[in-house]
Amino acid sequence: MYKRVYVAPDEFTAVAIRDFLENEGIHVMLRRYETSWLDGLPKVMMGGWGEIAVSEDDYEEARRLIEIFLSSNQEI
Repeated sequence: MYKRVYVAPDEFTAVAIRDFLENEGIHVMLRRYETSWLDGLPKVMMGGWGEIAVSEDDYEEARRLIEIFLSSNQEI
């Protein structure tokens, strides 16, 4: 079972976090909220571009790694 661990503000952030987690051995599923025919409405309603989900077994480690990733990239 997969569990949402983070809501990404944009596709770039989602892909960067996915790659970071997968390099650490955590399998990631991206679920995009956007669809071409809704023209940005899901992003406004859902609060982001899409979600990053991981297995329940990897959830705590993924949260820890995402916090590290985000804090190390605040200067970008």
